[in-house]
Amino acid sequence: MEDGQTRTTVSIYGEDYAIRSDLPPETVEELARYVDTRMRVLAARNPHVPAGRLAILVALNCAEEVLRLEAKTEELTAALQQRWRSRQVHKKGS
Repeated sequence: MEDGQTRTTVSIYGEDYAIRSDLPPETVEELARYVDTRMRVLAARNPHVPAGRLAILVALNCAEEVLRLEAKTEELTAALQQRWRSRQVHKKGS
């Protein structure tokens, strides 16, 4: 294993996976629980969809969520920067 990496065994949708990561094992387990839950929720709504296809759908849903959160973060960062700039201008004018 590479420096700083640990191996954590997790179960996702009934399959065990040995994950090597530099993240703490608790974080890897939390991520696995998140993916497992998302797969099970999706499977409950689509009982005839194979596991591989469920995994792709979950990955796409997660990617969409990441992109949405990144856009929101950029929006909030821009708003904070604008407020900071307007306060700096206001301070200089005082």
